[in-house]
Amino acid sequence: MSHTTIGDKMKKIWVLLLVFFCIVSVPLVAKSQVIYHGNRNSNHIYLTFDDGYSYKNTIKILDTLKEKNVQATFFIEGDFLVQNPTVIRRIVKEQTLGNHTFSHKDITSMSDSQLRKDILKFEEEAFKITGMPVTKYFRSPMGKINKQKLQVLTELNYTVFHWDVSYYDYVYFDDRGIAHALKNIMKQTQNGSIILMHTLTKSNVNVLGTAIDKLREKGFVFSPLSELL
Repeated sequence: MSHTTIGDKMKKIWVLLLVFFCIVSVPLVAKSQVIYHGNRNSNHIYLTFDDGYSYKNTIKILDTLKEKNVQATFFIEGDFLVQNPTVIRRIVKEQTLGNHTFSHKDITSMSDSQLRKDILKFEEEAFKITGMPVTKYFRSPMGKINKQKLQVLTELNYTVFHWDVSYYDYVYFDDRGIAHALKNIMKQTQNGSIILMHTLTKSNVNVLGTAIDKLREKGFVFSPLSELL
């Protein structure tokens, strides 16, 4: 004959509920993501630049951003970082410096250990130049990423920012011109957009001020990526 009481049954129910909520809650705590854009109901947009292979172009872009009072994030790779300490210090002073890896290789082809070493090397070299810790913003070269590498970056306390506005502007000897750049920026940008531009072409340098003015005329507000955290 069973001697199970109502109290015993209630205890079992509470134990089962506790186990269920523990199982459900663990993935939520560990969840990582790549941020492609901000709030689609907000008119705030976010300007970012990749690579920084051209010193002169980067300086001119920084001058325009300062003149227009726009905050942007520069995702820089290792060679430019170590070869241009003056411009890197200016970026840190006026804008935000993000990690684009030191080697600028496809991170999905790296082992987890190789990726950690690459990321930490960028941090070390940047600290030597600026005397400040790197802002924990990351953008993967070519936009290539997978769940495993995203987990490594999360463990290193990085937030991964990609984009939803981009166009063909990453081959310096195949510059498509100012009209090409402006048309694509204006056509693609919407509420919450993260805009990707490269510092490689003269057209991007020359179009930047006009693009900022025209986007503001449409009601957009330029904000730093920190707003999305």
